[in-house]
Parts: sequence; C-alpha cells; structure tokens
Amino acid sequence: MACVKILVTGASGFLGTYLIEELVSRGYVVRGMVRDLRKADYLRSLGVEVAYGDLIKHDTLPQAVRGVDAVIHLAAYYTFTGSKKMYWLVNVEGTRALAQAALKSGVRRFIYCSSTEAIGPVRDPPGDENTPPNPQFEYGKSKLLAEQVVRELSSSGLEYTIVRPSGMYGPRNVDDVSYWFIMTLAKGGILSKFMIGGGEYLVQFAHVRDVVQGFTLILEKPEVSVSQTYIISDERAYTYKEVYEILSHLLSKEPPKIKLGPRIAKFLLIFTEIYDRLRGGENLILRRSIVDAVTTHRAYSISKAQKELGYRPQYDLRRGLEETIKWYRDNGFL
Repeated sequence: MACVKILVTGASGFLGTYLIEELVSRGYVVRGMVRDLRKADYLRSLGVEVAYGDLIKHDTLPQAVRGVDAVIHLAAYYTFTGSKKMYWLVNVEGTRALAQAALKSGVRRFIYCSSTEAIGPVRDPPGDENTPPNPQFEYGKSKLLAEQVVRELSSSGLEYTIVRPSGMYGPRNVDDVSYWFIMTLAKGGILSKFMIGGGEYLVQFAHVRDVVQGFTLILEKPEVSVSQTYIISDERAYTYKEVYEILSHLLSKEPPKIKLGPRIAKFLLIFTEIYDRLRGGENLILRRSIVDAVTTHRAYSISKAQKELGYRPQYDLRRGLEETIKWYRDNGFL
C-alpha cells in the first residue's frame, strides 16, 4: 500500500462518509477534516482521527495536513444558487491554501474532487476530459478555476489527480439536486406537474458507491493517475423523459403529461424562486435556472477511467434509484 495515512476533507459530507468507510475497510489510516466537530461522531465510531479545518481560515490547514501521505480534497461550497464570493473563497482560494499547506508539510499526493459541472453543457455529447469547458453555473466555474490552481501547483511538486464525478445520488443524500428532484416528484411538487421542453435532453448521474470506486482506484494506481483528469459516472446518460419514467414507476406516480416551453416554465418559476429566496433556500428545482439546466445536454464518456483505471460502475440508474428510494422510505423521508 503506497499511501498509508489519508486526509479526507469534507469528511462528514455525503461522499466523504462513504469514501472513508471504504478506505477504513481497506486498512488505511484516515484523518477526516471537518468544520464542525460536533458532527463527527460517526467518523469517530469508524476509528477515524478527526481534525478541525476550515478552507476559509487558512491557518487551520497546516495542522490538518501534517503527517499524512495523501490528501483527498472533497470539501466545497456546493450549491447552484449561492454567493459568488463564497465560491471563490472556498472552492478556489481554499483549494489553493490546502494544496500549498500540503506541499509545505511534504505531502505531494493530492486528489481533487471537481465535477462535470466544470465542463458544463455539452453541444455534441458525450463530452470527455478533452472537451473545451463551458461551465453554466458559478459552481462549475469555481471548480474549473480550482482545477487550474491544482495543475499550476504541479510545477511545485504537487502530484495531483482531478476527479470529475457527474451528479451524485444514493442513500443518505438528503440535501442535493437529486434529493430535491426525487422529493418533488414523490410529494407533488412543481416539477411533478410538467416537463420542461420535450424531455429529450441528456443527463448523467453517478451512484455514490461508484464514485467511491473511482477515488480508490485513483489512490491505488498513482503510476497511471498522477497528473491526469478522470470523469467518473454511470455507464450511460438518460433523457429527462427516461428519468421521469424510471422515477415515476419506482414512486408509483404518473409521469407529468404537460410539456412546457422554456419561456413559459421560467415565468411560472418566478413565483417559486421568490418563495425559495424569502425562506433562505437554495433549491435549484425551485429556481428559473433549472430551465437552463434541463434544456442542455450533460452527457459524458467514462472510457478514459475504464481503460486506464479499470473503473467499472456497478449501478445503472434504475437499480441505484430503487435502492435510494427504499432508503428514503425506510428512514422517514417518504
């Protein structure tokens, strides 16, 4: 085992807990960096060393990285409707400060969790690692800038890999676009009433356990993965019409029959956006920007990860959503 002690940032988050479970099961010693030590009880129960660290408070980072063999950087300001300043402070400057702290501590291996949102919509799907980036949202723009920071630091000795998962879902995800989308269909929300456009645009998801597989392969195959970028996702993309049909079947609901053009949909969503803003929400499903998201293609090739890493996704969308919805039902969310 080339790397023995791993720092995982965003350790108490959705992906973080799954990844740490896998790393611990493989015999790695794990340090989990969190902003709120009160939310780290589950990590401690796994035998994880918990460290405080805040990407905005750069003086907290040297202690977090000291003495580890590799950093897996998952933490991010993750929302599609947030503050432009926070994207910059957390996702860009926070990544820079963490990577620099790692180098100063003698830690060269740095695996960065970006997103396919750094690529953005794809005109001629599927996109791949060489597709010219065209991020649509500030989140994706900040991820692309952070990728550039990480690549630039390779000249200082940083042995980086950039991972671009597509939209993640799975059990225990309770605050994300996939969660909101499932809930709006299950509970009769606005997007259960109509489909924006004809549902012909492509979207691609990634089950959280498949994303974990990607990260562990990258960690354990530095001979091929250093200085590389990989898309990690499901085997195929789905049209939004297919996604609605799969979800509606699993939820025992009727798929929406009404199709609305983008302009009308944006007009109707003015009112839900006002409601979401007034209550301090950041739910993309209730914002006009969802129209732009679902009327562009987000479909990507995973062939590079398959060929170079041996990545093999275990979940298609139907199986993954069935497992996820069962978890929501078993835990009182549905």
